[in-house]
Amino acid sequence: MFASLAFQIVVFFLIFAFAIYAFVLADPDNSYIGQLCNNTLPSTILRWVERLIGEKRCQQLSNVMEHALQIIYLIVVLGSWSIVFAYGYPEIEKSKYIHSYHQYSGYVVFILCMGSWHYACYTEPGNVTGRTMPLFDHYEYDNILYTNRLCPTLHIRKIARSKYDRCTRRHVPRFDHYCGWINQAVGERNYRWFLLFLIIHVFMCFYGTWVMGSVLYEEVIEKDLLNATFYNAMTGEVVQTDCMIVMHYLFMRHFQLCGVLILMTVMSVMLSIFLAFHLYITSCNMTTNEYFKWRAVKKWHKTMRLKYEKAAKTGKVNEKSSVSKQVKDSDDGDVGCTGPKAGGNSSSEIIEDNEIINPGPIPGNIYNKGILSNFYEVLHPLSSRNEAIQRYINSKCYDDDRSDVASTTKVKSKEM
Repeated sequence: MFASLAFQIVVFFLIFAFAIYAFVLADPDNSYIGQLCNNTLPSTILRWVERLIGEKRCQQLSNVMEHALQIIYLIVVLGSWSIVFAYGYPEIEKSKYIHSYHQYSGYVVFILCMGSWHYACYTEPGNVTGRTMPLFDHYEYDNILYTNRLCPTLHIRKIARSKYDRCTRRHVPRFDHYCGWINQAVGERNYRWFLLFLIIHVFMCFYGTWVMGSVLYEEVIEKDLLNATFYNAMTGEVVQTDCMIVMHYLFMRHFQLCGVLILMTVMSVMLSIFLAFHLYITSCNMTTNEYFKWRAVKKWHKTMRLKYEKAAKTGKVNEKSSVSKQVKDSDDGDVGCTGPKAGGNSSSEIIEDNEIINPGPIPGNIYNKGILSNFYEVLHPLSSRNEAIQRYINSKCYDDDRSDVASTTKVKSKEM
């Protein structure tokens, strides 16, 4: 019985880990599992469903599936909190180890959790168009990751650090990634709210782990379960306790709370790693999109440096080449929270040839202004500052917008 419980726990973690790798971490372009789970399997299921229910209803279902991760989020979070309110709060109320104010602080954490998610979902990242371009055009081209060229989708000038997002069908300034959990692109104007969303959820998971763990630990101490003797009703055998037996007892007695505890523990670790990554790239003034681009640049530079050093003895090298001439700007491929997605190359595209060149020193990130300035840039976006607003007001685009508003107002006045 106890071995069976341990086996079930191990199987649960293995399935959970595989699901996270297959659907979140695996790159569909380079991994067979990622390609299968993110492209082949969904498209096969969609074709099968289309034959079963028809094209029109399949399209309606597809529109609903765009919000699939949001629906999963609500099911998991609201379901977990419902269990805490229904089963955890009565235990907290009679607890000697946990203060009763945690009953009230739990409601505050819940409101913060749902509020941050709602705000992250409905705060737009910004939208670069011909009219709004002066408002977001405040970064120089580094001629490595970004060059002065047209967006191949919208045919407008592609300002530095911007990118067209196919999921939301808009050109996003300071594009970071597309997040399915909020069904929103993360960019210049909403990245701060995305960070707040992560911070609150990391705190919620650690807080929930501590509270649920304390509830279960109190039962172990109060009933002295580590020194108890258990009777096996199936075999009639008297069994001396150990950790696995105590764990099995807690699962049988508090199955719902144990399930929430495991979920909170796993998510605490995963979200903490994810938050640490975003705090790191923020401190360097990088986006997720740029992080993977720089990885490609550094990989190319290392390869070319080794080739150059190996060929330097023969003299078959080109001393005039450099990194900036060998790396061209990426296309508008999709970028998820953990890296490039299928459908385009979000990493920098490296121009390779058979010539051995000197790559020169690896370039630096020109957008890195220091940790404090980098975080301030996220908390107070450049497009919200007076310089950008004044630049937009002074542009012809602002005058055109103002004329359109005035014309609309006159038309409405005549109708009245």
